Amino acid sequence: MLSKQSIRKTHTIFYNGELVEKDVIIELSKDFSEMEIKRFKKMLQQGGSFKVKGNSFKIIRENIQHRNNKGEIESPYLKSTEE
Repeated sequence: MLSKQSIRKTHTIFYNGELVEKDVIIELSKDFSEMEIKRFKKMLQQGGSFKVKGNSFKIIRENIQHRNNKGEIESPYLKSTEE
């Protein structure tokens, strides 16, 4: 079963074409096998469309800008130390 912490606010989940809340997905996940839960968690990380037990899911992830401990937005690229 998925936990509430598995599904973040940055995830938009469609179940058979309809937008659903986090609690609905958690209830559905009670019937998932261990492999289906792993696949669902993987799709939460990367987003996309897939089917579990004949039901289609579409997960859309919002792009978040990562911040460092100073609150500054960090670049996704490594900074060069050569200057």
